[in-house]
Amino acid sequence: MRHRVVIVGAGQAGLACGHELSRLGVAHIMLEKGQVANAWRSARWDSFCLVTPNWMLRLPGRRYAGSDPDGFMPGPDFVRWLEDYAQAFGAPVSTGVLVRRIRSADGFFTLDTSSGPVEADNVVIATATHQSPRVPAQAAGLPASVAQVHAAQYRNPARLASGAVLVVGSAQSGCQIAEELRGAGRTVYLATSSAGRLPRRYRGRDANQWQDRMGLLDRTPDMLDSPAARFRSDPHLTGTRGGRTLNLHTLAASGIRLLGKFAEAEGDVLRFAGDLAGNLRAADDYAARFCASVDEYVIRTGIAAPMADASNSDFGGPQTGVAPAAPRQVSLRESGIATVVWATGFRYDFSWIEAPCLDPFGYPEQTRGVSAVPGLFFLGLNWMHKRKSGIIYGVGDDAEYLAPIIAARTSTNPPGPTHAIA
Repeated sequence: MRHRVVIVGAGQAGLACGHELSRLGVAHIMLEKGQVANAWRSARWDSFCLVTPNWMLRLPGRRYAGSDPDGFMPGPDFVRWLEDYAQAFGAPVSTGVLVRRIRSADGFFTLDTSSGPVEADNVVIATATHQSPRVPAQAAGLPASVAQVHAAQYRNPARLASGAVLVVGSAQSGCQIAEELRGAGRTVYLATSSAGRLPRRYRGRDANQWQDRMGLLDRTPDMLDSPAARFRSDPHLTGTRGGRTLNLHTLAASGIRLLGKFAEAEGDVLRFAGDLAGNLRAADDYAARFCASVDEYVIRTGIAAPMADASNSDFGGPQTGVAPAAPRQVSLRESGIATVVWATGFRYDFSWIEAPCLDPFGYPEQTRGVSAVPGLFFLGLNWMHKRKSGIIYGVGDDAEYLAPIIAARTSTNPPGPTHAIA
């Protein structure tokens, strides 16, 4: 079947684009491999909450309208928020349809899907940046007796085998999962990285409010040190229990055993780098730089903001500290580690798009969503146009920009069927 526009993905990016195309009267369909908001419902743990406050929930035609704008929405509630959004404008979503490959030829696109071939004059890739869990090659060295779970498959402590748990990775997901496991009484080891941390609140405002006000969310990719900086892990922070700062010093004080970066597994032995002190310092320095930038902004602009103290700032524990003793080797048998949770992030893979649209990193080349391939568009990517392009708060701006461009192309295309595929 031939369609004017096919949107691949029905998360916040795909839905935002669909809303704007519907508003402009452009016929389209949306193909989703799972259900609406699939990643939010299938790749998050049970207690997961958004890390951004509720006032940042905004998509075209829909904004947060509840009574707790400074709160943090639980994952299941956000899934329902997106489902309600899709229903409100009658999003033409075909669920359970996996797009395996897209080919560009003769002025249109052919999509190889799990429900058969689909043709389109225009295609919008709205699958987000990271689609596949990343597990390091060193995982192959672990014995079969140790269960391995990626953070995308982790649900709650009770679902893991009894025994101690090693969490590998100390960015947002790793620190949140380690804290939850420790709170459930588990013995927890945390293999750290150089990921930074942010204070949840500083000088009376949430860290996101400061970033928004200071223009940090409007930074463009040319402001980065290098293109690779687009893929840096997010600093650790949490929205659970009203939103709090996560601090490695406090996690260590709670009984979590901090280690350096995971290096390798060989038989009964796990080996780690000797970089724990450096990783702690990197997290502390990240927070210190952020606070210093806020202080400078307050002085420069003269806005009203109280001096930082315990009543208006959440540092989550000491700002610096001596690194605890960390062994370079840990015995699986002696430690009782029965499960490894890989909080090692996700990888992107756009190789299924057979069109000249990828840069040397294998990442889409585009200008605010418009690729060099006529009719091929992207939405919801990290740093696509601005820092906020890849988050809920910013994807709507890009959708509102992109939809009229797509609509202009469809005005010269022959009409296509508007019904969803079977």
